[in-house]
Amino acid sequence: MTLNRGLVSLLVAVAALAGAATANAKEIDVLYARVLREPANTELNLRFARLAEEQGVTRWALMAYERVVLNDPNNWEAKVGLMRVRRAMQPAFTQVTMELGTGYESNPLYYLPANQNPYTAPGSGSGKSTWFGTGLIALQDERKIGGQAWRSNAAVFGRANTRYGDLNYAHAGGETGPVFDVLPGLSFSPTLGAAVGYFDDRFYYAEGSGAATFEGQTREGIFHMLRARAAYRSYDSYWPSQEGWYYDIRARVAIPRLFGEGNLVAVSPWVLWSDISGTVTNAIVTEIQPGKYREIGGRAEIYQQLSAWMTVGLSFAASWRDYSGDFVAGTGVNREDTLLVPGAMVLFPGFFWKEWDLRFDYRYLHNDSNDPTKEYRDHIVTAAATKRFDPFRAEPTPGR
Repeated sequence: MTLNRGLVSLLVAVAALAGAATANAKEIDVLYARVLREPANTELNLRFARLAEEQGVTRWALMAYERVVLNDPNNWEAKVGLMRVRRAMQPAFTQVTMELGTGYESNPLYYLPANQNPYTAPGSGSGKSTWFGTGLIALQDERKIGGQAWRSNAAVFGRANTRYGDLNYAHAGGETGPVFDVLPGLSFSPTLGAAVGYFDDRFYYAEGSGAATFEGQTREGIFHMLRARAAYRSYDSYWPSQEGWYYDIRARVAIPRLFGEGNLVAVSPWVLWSDISGTVTNAIVTEIQPGKYREIGGRAEIYQQLSAWMTVGLSFAASWRDYSGDFVAGTGVNREDTLLVPGAMVLFPGFFWKEWDLRFDYRYLHNDSNDPTKEYRDHIVTAAATKRFDPFRAEPTPGR
């Protein structure tokens, strides 16, 4: 008797679910017919979109929310729903970037004059320049894990010099974390990361980091980003720097078509504070070997597509750095540096076989300091071939 009652209860529950599904199907059909008659009716479209989401018909919900935003741009529920549905429909994305390059640097040892440079033999003049080669493999990946959007980034970079082999450098690192939509056109991504460095033919450092990134895009296509990051870095005992925290806050705003079609303007300010113990004895590696300092800076860029096969760009970066562990000899005041970096770029998309891009870059480094021995000038010219592709998507066969 008990078994029969249980079976009856199960059948009743299944019948109820089937009845509810049928009722929902009829309701959505009725709503759809009404929406066709009144496509600008906000409340009808919202009811239709909610029901479509409940039934998993995300494309119908997308179209309904788009109709509401088109006719009622300030409708908050429609903007949030549109953001939610677009994220749910977003397919998995993977992009690999490969880059091989070469370049020339006029003063890789930076501030030291040739006749005072321990790397330069007496009487050898100003022969401080070097040719170098670079390589990069980077990964960007975004997909859903358990229904949650998840983003990962990783990169391996290396540089080898012809004249100064002890300046060879390599870096490998990555970060990963979920992506949350918090407001229409704005997402939040907390990440955890790790990195290691290799310098002068020996292990350089290891670090762990955490970051919080807010980013989004307006209806006009303006991209905006704010990122706060904290990292703990520990150096090998061979190096004068030891270990400690450093922090940075960076922002970026990119505006397309500000001065016409094919135009992009971007501004990227930053603030950085480093509290790593030890001393910095070689200014060459100030960017990859933080000591104790604070820094503020920014970079402005403008790019213009001249044709389908050529894009040009100009940039200008400036930063001010105040060292708390490096003092000017004879005065005892903290060392302060101002670095100016104008630059230019020319890009030829798809220049090589298999759609490899060709890019030429030029940067001029002008460092002024209240310590005369730390001032330097440097010219860097590079040429690189770059390929971006999805490793999980077969490339089209030529002629098809």
